[in-house]
Amino acid sequence: MKLRKLLNIHKGSITSIVGAGGKTTLMFSLAEELRQKSKVLVTTTTKIYVPQKYQYDYIAKSECEFDYYNKLSCKGIYVYGDSVNSNNKLIGLDCRLLEEQLSYFDYVLIESDGSKGKTIKGWGDYEPVISNKTNNTIGIFSIENIGRKINENNVHRIKQFMNITDSCEGDTINIDHITKLIFHSKGLFKNAVGHRILFINKVENESDIVLTRKLINNINKNNHGYIDSIVFGRLQ
Repeated sequence: MKLRKLLNIHKGSITSIVGAGGKTTLMFSLAEELRQKSKVLVTTTTKIYVPQKYQYDYIAKSECEFDYYNKLSCKGIYVYGDSVNSNNKLIGLDCRLLEEQLSYFDYVLIESDGSKGKTIKGWGDYEPVISNKTNNTIGIFSIENIGRKINENNVHRIKQFMNITDSCEGDTINIDHITKLIFHSKGLFKNAVGHRILFINKVENESDIVLTRKLINNINKNNHGYIDSIVFGRLQ
């Protein structure tokens, strides 16, 4: 089954992706599926590395270029950013500027969270930045985090993470920690708009599947309609 169908992504939808452990890969995997038959906007409200040329058909690196690309009828992946910084990162759009572009595209995919390359995180007061026009918020979590130590090397915004999960530095991340991370008001779906979809990534072998099912069972016991759907797999 196609990824977009698993995630219930429909034409006209605006999808924001949050969390850590595969956001950019998920965004471009979805865009690639839609590339041939749709006009797809890929952008961010934070920062992402400028993608490789094979990942897109058109790229606008400043606001002054948007009007030209908005008027094109060609199908493909359009990457928009406000500028490029000295680290070759595409600076994202604020929500006002982003929302002015939405009507020109069949699908809109937005990376709305940052994690500094780490696979798990806590959240600052100002993040994630999610447009109110969003239809689906996908929260991504990597199963590889369970069993890792809580320390600065593994966790982005460690203090916030420990507050959310009632954990201490040096603890081993477990299923209860992740369940708290998912359901806490300042956790994975903080500021979420529209349907909440949990994507569990890096499920690569039988032991990962067993662990993932244990996590899902724990989530289902606490869900009460908070999460609309759960998908697990491995993004390549």
